[in-house]
Amino acid sequence: MKTLVVYFSFSGNNKLLAEELKSILDCEIMQIHEPRKRTGFSIFLDVLFRRTPKIMTRHGRISQYDHVILVAPVWAGRIANPLKSFLKLAKPHLNDYSFITLCGAGGNKGLRDELRKLAGKEPVSFMELAVRDLLPTEKKDNVRYTSGYKIQLRDIEPYRRSIKLFLGKALPNQSDTLLPNIPL
Repeated sequence: MKTLVVYFSFSGNNKLLAEELKSILDCEIMQIHEPRKRTGFSIFLDVLFRRTPKIMTRHGRISQYDHVILVAPVWAGRIANPLKSFLKLAKPHLNDYSFITLCGAGGNKGLRDELRKLAGKEPVSFMELAVRDLLPTEKKDNVRYTSGYKIQLRDIEPYRRSIKLFLGKALPNQSDTLLPNIPL
């Protein structure tokens, strides 16, 4: 099965997650690029006005892949707008896909439905990994800390079991050969 990891990352957290998935799966990776540098204010405006930002990422070769794993942040309980732009362009070419995010708090109701509407089909596997799980109790419920936390490679460790479950659902035919190699 030919797999591709497609990601967008503002803070670098989802980039680290995407690179970890690429490493585990030994597959290709594609970053969603925007023509202008993104700021916190542009995120606010995109969310507020439900804008679809321009992206420079080529999407036509997506049909070459049996499965695409989408990795992106969640902004105000919704999928990051650059990933929305990508899905609007790639939808006709998209075969099976899964979605995983490293977001502030997790438990964002409606994300799965939003993905289904954007992609025209259900994700094979879906998972939210919450940054709040890495923080001390006094910082867990403060958006300043959950959105501002920059993960390091060592921070992936607590998520390994969840990543293994996610990949087992996303790529069930490969789980016997791939998943034993994921250190827990």
